[in-house]
Amino acid sequence: MVNTRDLPESLAEVDLGVIDALKALKEEADVLRERLTGLEAVKADFDPAVFSRVNADYARQLAMVENKAEPLRQQARESYARLRGALADIADAHEAVKLDRQEIELRRKLGEFDEAEYKDRLKAIEAALAERAVAHKQGEALRGRFLEVFESEDELLQMDTPGPSSTQEMPAAEDPGVSAPPPPPPRPPSPPSSGPPAGEPAAAQTQILQVLKMPEPPRVPPPPGADAKGPSFGPNATMSLRTARLVPQNPEAGRSAIPLPPKPISLGADAANEIRIGGPGVEARHAQITVDSKGYTLVDLDSKSGTRVNAEAIRQRLLRHEDVVQIGMARFVFREG
Repeated sequence: MVNTRDLPESLAEVDLGVIDALKALKEEADVLRERLTGLEAVKADFDPAVFSRVNADYARQLAMVENKAEPLRQQARESYARLRGALADIADAHEAVKLDRQEIELRRKLGEFDEAEYKDRLKAIEAALAERAVAHKQGEALRGRFLEVFESEDELLQMDTPGPSSTQEMPAAEDPGVSAPPPPPPRPPSPPSSGPPAGEPAAAQTQILQVLKMPEPPRVPPPPGADAKGPSFGPNATMSLRTARLVPQNPEAGRSAIPLPPKPISLGADAANEIRIGGPGVEARHAQITVDSKGYTLVDLDSKSGTRVNAEAIRQRLLRHEDVVQIGMARFVFREG
């Protein structure tokens, strides 16, 4: 155990409290994952309703633990960035002291120092080198504490900066009374490339594709005597629809929350889907999410491996807050608001 009271000032500023909290949550999550795995092994011995109820309970508990852990992971990444900076400073100081040692040896050979003064200066430099070596060892021990709760250093270095597809804002309804500025001139076409685009992701990685902007259908005037209120759905709707998102719960589902637009979207392995999901058990066009005044409905598109909500295979299900959605190996939690 690293005692922060014995650390150099730059290392003592690294917060280890968040690591202790993450370690406790990781142990809790590992227990829940083991139970979910064990549940699959005895699935055939129990009624499907019992299996679904217990599976959904463990999945919800795991989602709650992951939600608690995520902000702590971001704090840990910030602390780790400070630790890396401190270790770099220690390494630079160590190299500087080594150069100082060479310098006094050179001056001694040139006759600037006598033997007694040379030994005094050398003793001070050796003490400084030993101090830097101890600090480096303590810093590496701190690095090991961080790796206890992260899979690798690469995961520690991944700060929470969702890409533009995850933070894309839905276009606002146009005001017919305000004239829009003319569109910019089209860009010249890019020369054809023989290889795939550099930014194209691998098929096994969940990504969010751009949602196509479909034109609104023509508005039909209401019959005489009908209610003059606006349409129940669309840009001028008077109905208030709650926003919703899919929050990934495992690596197969990706890392960033996926906002759900107020229009039908498809999910599957094909690149034409608005939400692309890779991995085994995911078909080209696997499922669809529709939306109406009741909320968001998940529809399975006759997939072979099926679509699950709270561990129950479904054909169609109106999603509720905190429902656990599973497609292939990818698992999400549906959240409103």
